[in-house]
Amino acid sequence: MSSQPRQFKYGSSKELSVSCKETDSQVLMLGGIGQDDQRWSHAVTRRAAQVLWFKLTELLYPDKAPIVTSLASTAPLSSLGTGNQTTHVEVVKSGTEYTLVGRFQRTRWLVQLNELEVRRLWADLDKLLYPVGWEGRGKKNRQIN
Repeated sequence: MSSQPRQFKYGSSKELSVSCKETDSQVLMLGGIGQDDQRWSHAVTRRAAQVLWFKLTELLYPDKAPIVTSLASTAPLSSLGTGNQTTHVEVVKSGTEYTLVGRFQRTRWLVQLNELEVRRLWADLDKLLYPVGWEGRGKKNRQIN
């Protein structure tokens, strides 16, 4: 038995999608098309998706992030997931490229995204995790420009 963790590298990816898993609203499916038109997908806990949304908000909208993230509710820390569900996602920015690093058990997956794909992913996460929209939360008549 190998002591090395498994790793999946999908390279530069496009056409990302995020959706709720039909059988469990606490599990989301994150997927896309990687290098050589390789389709990939991973089950992600709602908590991991919210952390991903939070990190992307900070990177994409640094001037608005403190207001936006303070208005959004976050998942309880006890929702850690089981089995093959990604429980942690990191975002590493290098120039105009973003690398998502997901982890579950002893497995790690990596996806590289350009600025356009990251913005699309953020918008999809925002709609799925916060369907009411953060604009309507918090103090009335507060505008974010």
